[in-house]
Amino acid sequence: MKREVLFISFFVLMLVSFIFDREILNFFSYLNLLLPGVVFSFMYYISHYLFFIAVVLFGIYLLRDKKRIAYFLGEIGIVYVLSVILKQLVQRVRPIGADLIVASDTFSFPSSHATLYFFIFAFMSDNLQKSKFKFLIPAFLVIAVLISFSRVYLGVHYLSDVIGGALLGIGTYLALKKWIKV
Repeated sequence: MKREVLFISFFVLMLVSFIFDREILNFFSYLNLLLPGVVFSFMYYISHYLFFIAVVLFGIYLLRDKKRIAYFLGEIGIVYVLSVILKQLVQRVRPIGADLIVASDTFSFPSSHATLYFFIFAFMSDNLQKSKFKFLIPAFLVIAVLISFSRVYLGVHYLSDVIGGALLGIGTYLALKKWIKV
């Protein structure tokens, strides 16, 4: 019940953020002008694919079970494909200026970065719960939030894109968990 309430709350937050997406993006653009370029560079590089590979490899190291690792990698593939399919169905145009960082012919909703990192957070928090690495669960949440924040900060996504991505990532994990027993 607690998960459902949280999930519904995020869904409502996403719907509300659709209304204020432009204002939120303008705020981040203003924030970008105030903060030094080093913050911009940090946000760009943590959202890069090499960082994603490092997080996945670290997750594999923590899981240590071949069956769980196989499910982890397979489900990452599933969640990514779902985010790409949803992007093609919705076809929301990226914010103006996003083409400076990403290809201008790609769509915005949902954020695949947010989808993947929140999926990884959900998977790892569930699978590390009874391990000696349980103390690392908050780190996966911080990474997911920072990556999502970076997408809005860099101006390549609206806030509703990353909230939608977070919902898709966590929701896909919960659905796969019920369907596929590890």
